[in-house]
Amino acid sequence: MSGPVSLSALDEFFAGPDDLPIEFAFFYERLPAAEVLAEGLARTLPAFPRLGEGVPLLDISGVEEPPEDKVSRAVLFDSVRPGSGPPRCRLKISRFTSGGGCLGASMSHGLGDGGSLVLFLSAWARTVRGQAPVLPAASELEFPPAPALDKSLPLESQLRRAGFGLRVPPSPRVREDYRWDIRRFAREEVEVLLREARVSRPQVTAGDVLAALLWRHYRRQPDRRPKAEPELSTVFDFRRVPRLLPASYFGNAGLPLRVPLSPEEAATLPVPALAARIRARLQSASAEDFLRSHALLEEVRRTWGSEGVDLVGFSTESHGLLVNNISRFDLSLLDFGTGAPHAFDVITPIPRVCFIVSRGDSLEAHTALPGA
Repeated sequence: MSGPVSLSALDEFFAGPDDLPIEFAFFYERLPAAEVLAEGLARTLPAFPRLGEGVPLLDISGVEEPPEDKVSRAVLFDSVRPGSGPPRCRLKISRFTSGGGCLGASMSHGLGDGGSLVLFLSAWARTVRGQAPVLPAASELEFPPAPALDKSLPLESQLRRAGFGLRVPPSPRVREDYRWDIRRFAREEVEVLLREARVSRPQVTAGDVLAALLWRHYRRQPDRRPKAEPELSTVFDFRRVPRLLPASYFGNAGLPLRVPLSPEEAATLPVPALAARIRARLQSASAEDFLRSHALLEEVRRTWGSEGVDLVGFSTESHGLLVNNISRFDLSLLDFGTGAPHAFDVITPIPRVCFIVSRGDSLEAHTALPGA
């Protein structure tokens, strides 16, 4: 049995009392036998020290496949509860009476992000397929010196520049506090805007275009804070910065990048130009961005304690939008030897965070909004 998990201030930011776990559902035409999956899991866990406290695996047969809405699909998980003790990662296999099944994975966000959860699941899949032993995951890292914080600015202002903000003390959160707004975009529609955006910035992606479209849509909705600054952020996985983090990094590496917009630009920039602005911010992401965010949260913990870290949230939370493009997940990595998942869903709501999911000939945007 491993000892207590050591969490950085960055991990604590994702592990507050209002943070529900990361929950992904992967749907399969066929899955291996229960004992094969369990044996592979036992051989995989030693490579993931943060999960060494145990990962229960439920394997249930004769399950009626639930409807596609996210409330009904909650039955596909053995959910981790916010603030609960170990185990903080739970797995559930639901074998449907109609054929096929679902792998539901629930993990505390304090242990790692969605990329970390997929890293673990793909390592498990490789073990079941009998491939090379899993390399040990890295969680405790020695970071290079962080950039000096700007002592001329209040800590709150520095947090805001990095895409964070202070809020009222959070209370425990449940799924029912939020509603999902799901919008579908045909790839042809996105391609038209993509061609326009690439005139000025050839590297613009479909995810950038959708981020711009969605931000325009939600910003037009009635806002109780009409004079509030424009808040548009996009999640960047800092594993993509060369030599910053090892490929086996298991922890939180996805952080917000705040897209700078003046009030006039927020009101007038057409979608292609806004998409180009988003891509420019992503292309400028650097190790310094990650290290500064890490240093800021450590400074919050040093100054105000862990309770202070709980007061930090995304700057978009009250009236903006934070876009997380998870459509790039390579589902072929989750083949347990009987075929890759044919569908994928994210279940946990995070306020004013939009997940972009690939759906065959279309892209879907799943946005969690306050239920009221």
